[in-house]
This record gives sequence, structure tokens and C-alpha cells, in this order.
Amino acid sequence: MQDVGRAFRDIYPAIVRGNMRRGWTEADRKEQLIRRGRYVEFNLLYDRGTLFGLKTGGNVEAILSSLPPEVKWP
Repeated sequence: MQDVGRAFRDIYPAIVRGNMRRGWTEADRKEQLIRRGRYVEFNLLYDRGTLFGLKTGGNVEAILSSLPPEVKWP
């Protein structure tokens, strides 16, 4: 496990540096919004913790505030 952590520590900065100057296109943004939509779908339909909170009178605002503010579905 420590080897995995060290490998991540060593390679991650290089990956980030390699992508820092990469342009952000409208297609990239669309893909990001679709991925966020899938995250919302999973949380609201399949995540047992979220469902439990919603069904048992949990703090709905707190539960929903963890979701992204903008999403898109294909």
C-alpha cells in the first residue's frame, strides 16, 4: 500500500503539470456536465445512504447541497 501511495505521490504532479496549459473546450465542458449528471443520478437513485436520508426525513437541503449546481444529461 505504501508503494502505491509513493508511486501516486511521484507521478501525480507530473500529470497535473502536463495538463495545466491544456485548453478547455466546449466539448470538455459538455462532457463534464454529463459526468456530473451521472453522479447526481447515481446518488439520487442508487446510493443507499442518500436514499436512506431522503426516506427517513433527513435534512434534504444538506443532502442535495452535495450535488453539483449544474448538470446535463445526454
